[in-house]
Amino acid sequence: MGLNSVTQTVLVTTVVTAVTVVGALVYKKWKQIKFPSKWEKVGTVKKLHLYPLKSGHRVELQRAEVTDVGLRQTKDDDSVVLVVYGAKDNEFRTARTYPKMVFIDVAIYDEDHLAIDAPTMRTLYVKIPKREENNTTSVKCWQNERIQGIDCGDEAASWFSRYIIERDTGLRLAYNDANQRRDITKTHQKILNYYKNLGNQSTGLYSDLTSVSLINQHSVNDLNHRIGNSVVAVENFRHNIIVDGPDLEPYDEDTWDWIKVGDDVVLRNVKDCTSI
Repeated sequence: MGLNSVTQTVLVTTVVTAVTVVGALVYKKWKQIKFPSKWEKVGTVKKLHLYPLKSGHRVELQRAEVTDVGLRQTKDDDSVVLVVYGAKDNEFRTARTYPKMVFIDVAIYDEDHLAIDAPTMRTLYVKIPKREENNTTSVKCWQNERIQGIDCGDEAASWFSRYIIERDTGLRLAYNDANQRRDITKTHQKILNYYKNLGNQSTGLYSDLTSVSLINQHSVNDLNHRIGNSVVAVENFRHNIIVDGPDLEPYDEDTWDWIKVGDDVVLRNVKDCTSI
């Protein structure tokens, strides 16, 4: 499920409530929203996951700050969102083609640097680039959408090239400082025509589309029951919010129009997750 971060506050592992159908709620501008007045308890947030690097390893959280472009670790931290891209074609690289990317860990080292690790590689310390000091680039992402980025330098480029493609050059790393909101109207019009609640306000920084995604643990349990001998973990689907509860049925989340976590966090269901 793809979600809009409608409110901006702290998200913790707590009770989840939902509204199934809210057909009468219509608004002209995103900030002029009439929220549901009645909620039904459906379960709890079981896990919170953050992905600082597109296709990288997850960061498991007990508490997260909700912003309009996704989750971040604390209220005082900037959102750290990175993407690997080709040095020649400026096209993004993901674990869909390079599965070993899922083993790359990104952590905040200090207020100015990130620490990046991967199996067999030395720790890479990357200075968080600033727009006025570093080259900016346009990364070609899903559906050929161009998304801005600030290049992280030659040392990072060499490290990612050696780990992912085992060459000294070929790949580079970009950082998104959230300076510019995405415009998906040119590249995603067919999707926008079908998903009426999806819009520019729904987007994350380098996510394919939405800023937050959610999945129900019972949906994954049902999948495992259907396929038999194999075991698929909920982490395989790379969602940010995993919900669970004794009364939940598989795929219940597909019917939730609005989701409320705790007292303050309200999310809008804008799209089912058809691409992972």
